[in-house]
Amino acid sequence: MLSILIPVYNTSVIELVSRILEMIKRLDIDYEIRIADDASTDKNLKAENQKLTKHKNCFYHTFTKNKGRTATRQFLAEQAHYKHLLFFDADVMPLRENFLQIILEYLGKASVVFGGVTYPEKPSDNTKLLRYYYGKSRESKPATKRNKKPYLSLISQHLLIEKSVFLACNPAEEKAYGLDIYFSYLLQKQKVSVLHIDNPTLHLGLETNAQYLVKTHEGLQTMVNLEKAKKLPEDYRPLQRVGSALKKTGIHKQLLKLIKKRESQLIKNLCGTKPNLRLFDLYRLDYYLKLKQNAQD
Repeated sequence: MLSILIPVYNTSVIELVSRILEMIKRLDIDYEIRIADDASTDKNLKAENQKLTKHKNCFYHTFTKNKGRTATRQFLAEQAHYKHLLFFDADVMPLRENFLQIILEYLGKASVVFGGVTYPEKPSDNTKLLRYYYGKSRESKPATKRNKKPYLSLISQHLLIEKSVFLACNPAEEKAYGLDIYFSYLLQKQKVSVLHIDNPTLHLGLETNAQYLVKTHEGLQTMVNLEKAKKLPEDYRPLQRVGSALKKTGIHKQLLKLIKKRESQLIKNLCGTKPNLRLFDLYRLDYYLKLKQNAQD
């Protein structure tokens, strides 16, 4: 009935799988849990994760070379026995004890079902405040809001999806950070039915401020690369539309000059104890415009 798929890289999934198994005990379903380790470098962690195969219907595969999250998911989907796939990232945890029961109620009601993401009430680490506040403010939304923009609101930290749909829309040939945007666009292009519900997972694996800025750069580079390859429209996301509007008026040149003068102050704020998300929007827009300019030179 359900293939539960977890790509892993240097992260323990003992607690996650244990929680899933506890929920399965209360349900009468056919299931499998498949874990794929994408060439983790932490040998002790890999050894601990591999012990999960002692559990019924729990399978573990490890790669000798890093393939990236998208290709790892592709492998898991291809190996899956059932037509309904439930993906979990290794750094999330179902918030509710009846998470799986709720998921089962939506089998067949849409090709893609996303329950949302939530964050702890308080940040646990002051070095991760930017990612924490961004997630809590921009990603943690009720289903009523997410269903207004179903494709743009998708975050693949956990996802219930039909196997045939995933294999048709997963950009397996790409290896880059920030491919969720391309995945959501392909779903929209094929008019796949997407349903948002209130059944969130707790996002635990937050990056430090500096790490998140680097990932932001990588995600924006991926977006520009996809645009350049004509795989993604240049007006798909709001950031792209704002960037295009500024370029048409020529204001983008003034913005680039202004940010260049104050870049160190901007980064200091974003990596500080009170990161301003409006400034983060400006930082992202500036970096996107610079990438676009470099791509045209």
